[in-house]
Amino acid sequence: MKRMLPDTLKARAILILTLVFIVSHTLSLMIYKANRDQSVLLIEASDLAERIMGIVDLAYKFPADQREKILSAAQTQFLTSYPDLVPLDVVACQQSDALAEISQRILDLFQQRPAYQIDVCVRRFGGFQRLLGQRSDKSVDMLVNIHFPDEETASFHAELPEASSLLYEAATLYLLIVITMALLIAWYLITKLISPIDKLAKAAEQIGVNLDVKALDEIGPKEARVAARAFNEMQARLQRLLHGQTEMFAAISHDLKSAVTRLQLRCDLLTDQKEREGLQRVVQDMRAMIASIIDFVRGDGVDEPLRRISIGDLLESLCEDLIEEAVPIEYQIDQTAYVQARPAQLRRAIQNLIDNACKHAEGTFVHLQVEESGVLINVDDNGPGIPDSQLEAVIRPFVTVDQSRSHSGAGMGLGLAITQKIILSHGGTLTLSNISNGGLRAQLWCPFGPV
Repeated sequence: MKRMLPDTLKARAILILTLVFIVSHTLSLMIYKANRDQSVLLIEASDLAERIMGIVDLAYKFPADQREKILSAAQTQFLTSYPDLVPLDVVACQQSDALAEISQRILDLFQQRPAYQIDVCVRRFGGFQRLLGQRSDKSVDMLVNIHFPDEETASFHAELPEASSLLYEAATLYLLIVITMALLIAWYLITKLISPIDKLAKAAEQIGVNLDVKALDEIGPKEARVAARAFNEMQARLQRLLHGQTEMFAAISHDLKSAVTRLQLRCDLLTDQKEREGLQRVVQDMRAMIASIIDFVRGDGVDEPLRRISIGDLLESLCEDLIEEAVPIEYQIDQTAYVQARPAQLRRAIQNLIDNACKHAEGTFVHLQVEESGVLINVDDNGPGIPDSQLEAVIRPFVTVDQSRSHSGAGMGLGLAITQKIILSHGGTLTLSNISNGGLRAQLWCPFGPV
């Protein structure tokens, strides 16, 4: 059932409204048709009764032996006369409120001629049932037996045709036009009503890429204004938190760099070469550690503006630089595409993945594919891979795998964490998986971004 429903709230609202319109108007048409058909039958019955009454009055003025000619001459397509009575027990009259109303209408008209004795029989038929001869389906047959004051008789049979179908009436066309216009107006109003939700969804998507996007306009219905205000307040709190965090780490990095610089000066003053070299290695490790931590904290690069770049050119540039350095790497670009990204940050993320593969394996293959909503970059290597139990954990900060994965020793464990942080800030994903024939695959997906 869920698969049959539209995916958007606007389409579902229109579908529900359309179903309500169809059901309500169908019921209205059914009620209208039933009442109209009965009214038409009553009018036709009255007209036929008046015609029969006129024929009877005219025939009664002639001698009894000439009445049959008068009755035969008065026959029409819907009215047949017989000189002899048709027994009512033969035709099996039906009883219903609608048919009783028709019979009563005829009897009331003949009350104007009290000299005539009247018997009326009305039947409704469907299918191939007939009263006298072949008639149309769903017709109402009326039989009227007349007893003249001179004891002569006459029998009249009439068919009351059903009313025409509503499909051929102007009212139905008018109703369809009204329904269509109402649905178009409803579509427009629902679109306007739901537009704040669409704006809120787009803003929530953009805030993951750029926290400093323009705040939502607090307009529309009360609920939309409340939601927009709450979203803007959340965005402002996140901006204060992130900018405050950036400023705090900027201050910490300044203090740490100052301390490392003083330590470097003291190291340079040492006369013992062995101690000086040992302390210099410690200072270099501290510089690398501080730089890695600061890079991780600032990895989202919120200060760098978004630009439209060719991902194929970026990938080709990275791989060609490594090939010139005799690094064993191959690449394949099926199709290039343009994405909205922070060029330096995205370049660094892809560079981290490629460097990681080249460092831990003897061969690397990079493949770029363009999908419907973004680009997919696979970085494969032929190294030892990573245990399946550590594939998710290794992306977290300060997590490293065992030494079998690295020929040059473990690092700080921040490379993949920085890469993932950059990719997430672009609205993308980073996934690690082991290749069946050996090696590791780092799969990076990045959306095209807003046009």
